[in-house]
Amino acid sequence: MGRRKSRRRDASGFTLLEVMIALLLATIGLLGTVAVQQTMFNATANANDAAIATRLATQAMEEFSARTVHVDLDQLATAVTADWTNTTYLNAAGVANATPDFRFKRETLVTNQGVTSPYAVSVRVTYNLDTGAVKTIRIDQQRRKTW
Repeated sequence: MGRRKSRRRDASGFTLLEVMIALLLATIGLLGTVAVQQTMFNATANANDAAIATRLATQAMEEFSARTVHVDLDQLATAVTADWTNTTYLNAAGVANATPDFRFKRETLVTNQGVTSPYAVSVRVTYNLDTGAVKTIRIDQQRRKTW
C-alpha cells in the first residue's frame, strides 16, 4: 500500500478540470480582446466620417471666401438666404448628387447683417453614423465687407 501512494505523488501533469478552467479563462480573454478591437474599428470609422464631413464643410466655406465682397462687386449678395438652403448630397469624394442617394448632406446659410455689418456664412454637413444616429458638423464665419 505504501508504494501506491508514492506513485500517485510522483505522477505529474494536469487534471481534466484544470485544463478546462485554463481554456475557459483563455477564451474569456480572447473574447475581451475581440470586443476591444471591434470598438476600435467603429471609433476609427466614425472619426473618418467626421474628417470627411469637416473637409466637405471646409470646401464650401472656402468657395464662399473666394467670392469678392467689395463696393463695386459683391458676389456674396446673390448667395444670401433666409434659411438653410442649397441642399447638396455628397459622397466621400465630394461628388454632388441632387437626390439623397449619397451619405453626406451639405447645406448653407448666408445672412446679410446690414450695410455696415459683415455677412454671416454658415455651412453644415449632416450624416448618419453606422448606429443610425445623426451627426452634424457646422462651420461659421463672418465675411467683412470692404467699402
